[in-house]
Amino acid sequence: MNKICKLSAIALLASSTSLMAQSKGFEGGSIGLFAGFAGAELDGKATETRGDTTNATAGKVTPMAGVDLSYAFATGSNSVIGLGVSYVPVKAEIGTGSSTDGNQTGKADVELKDHYSIYIQPTYVVNKDSAIFLKVNYSHADLKAAGSPRTVSVTSGNDIEGYGASVGLKTFLTPNAFVQAEVNYTEYDSIRGTKTNSAGKVTTFTGDPKLVQGLITIGYKF
Repeated sequence: MNKICKLSAIALLASSTSLMAQSKGFEGGSIGLFAGFAGAELDGKATETRGDTTNATAGKVTPMAGVDLSYAFATGSNSVIGLGVSYVPVKAEIGTGSSTDGNQTGKADVELKDHYSIYIQPTYVVNKDSAIFLKVNYSHADLKAAGSPRTVSVTSGNDIEGYGASVGLKTFLTPNAFVQAEVNYTEYDSIRGTKTNSAGKVTTFTGDPKLVQGLITIGYKF
């Protein structure tokens, strides 16, 4: 009986150690290069000097790429918490569409650049090679506005920030090399600006930028 109990204890310990080793395989620092597509959208409205208001929704899908740095801690037999930062040097263009002020037609375009995100990534380890994760991120980008026929002045500032979330799958191809696929949605603070057309009349525009990203990351864990 004692021998059976000892064998059971050894088997349980071996199983527990194996499971912990499963999450340990996802622990440590990593660097990754990601690429994919981003869909940027701006829901907003333009109010002309005479009081007319035009609602507009505009957006653009653009390819994007960047770099990701992260560190993950094993928190249980099949759970990991990651902390990281990602940087996207590619511009994301957002258009507010066109508005008409009298006989003059104008357009205001908004552009996001130098986009970075700081995130926390709770991860569930499915097996020694694969895991699913959620990600909560804070994002920041520089904001640039331009218009026709005259310059747009953005009164909400020269940068923009927001919060988002991701869901994805991470798979190790070797003990160190991995591939990761994810979908991210980020919603930013509202922006506000003014545009003066060629007749000297002012149009005020406001909008709520949103960004949806589909990304594939190729990375290496140290």
